[in-house]
Amino acid sequence: MLLSVTVPQPPSPPYDLPLNTTMQTVATLVLWGGTALLLAYAVKIARDERSILPVVLVLAAATGSLIEPMYDIAYHLHWLDNGEQWTLFTSFGLPQPVWVMPAYVMVFGLPALVLYRSLSRGATRARIFKIAALTTCTTAAFEITAINLDLYVYYGESPWRVLDYPLFIAFMEGTQITGYAVLAAVLSLKATRQVHCLALFALFPCNFAFDVLGAGFPTVILQNSSANPNDAVLFLSAFASVGLAATALWWTSQLLVTQTQEPGAEKADVTGQLSRPV
Repeated sequence: MLLSVTVPQPPSPPYDLPLNTTMQTVATLVLWGGTALLLAYAVKIARDERSILPVVLVLAAATGSLIEPMYDIAYHLHWLDNGEQWTLFTSFGLPQPVWVMPAYVMVFGLPALVLYRSLSRGATRARIFKIAALTTCTTAAFEITAINLDLYVYYGESPWRVLDYPLFIAFMEGTQITGYAVLAAVLSLKATRQVHCLALFALFPCNFAFDVLGAGFPTVILQNSSANPNDAVLFLSAFASVGLAATALWWTSQLLVTQTQEPGAEKADVTGQLSRPV
């Protein structure tokens, strides 16, 4: 007698949902236009500070968008397509829209560019976590808007849904955004050569995986265990993921807080000269 074993399968993406092509055009124009302006601003800062770090910070967020398909699989994000998507690249069989790269720049790179210099002049854990609370709100606002304009969806079972957005993800991304700003601030203090700034190309995806994929693993594992995971357990797992994300940000913040609070701490600029933080 042959025994058949049924293996639980995760949910399938809703391939039949239509894409809002008008909003695709708007998102493409607005986000790529914003990226061009932000890059120009980064160039201005780079000239003022005689450092390539601001420009690298923006470019690292842009190239870091190549990690998006891994996020899509883990968190069940489906970019609406239906044969009408303007595709930038495809990986894991998942077409990525042409505006995913500038979205990373504006949502992740913009706060880091605005914040890293201020953080490098002195930061407390309390301030870092207040920034994380703010970036949690901004990323939630961005995603809720994009979802309800029919640009993408989160499919399957997800906890803490607000206007079709799994709200717990905002905490993952808020810590990731803030962590990137913190790491950029640390690098601005530690770099003694221009080439050291290129570390941001590694730091961005590593920090993304640390805060979003790593800290989020309790919920991600449950979401991908079956098409209908237990709602109560899934709800509680989101608390575990948020707690791990907060722990990850605390760990990252230690790199900066201990550096800026050291008596007589000196800041090394990328020209190789030392200067005191102002």
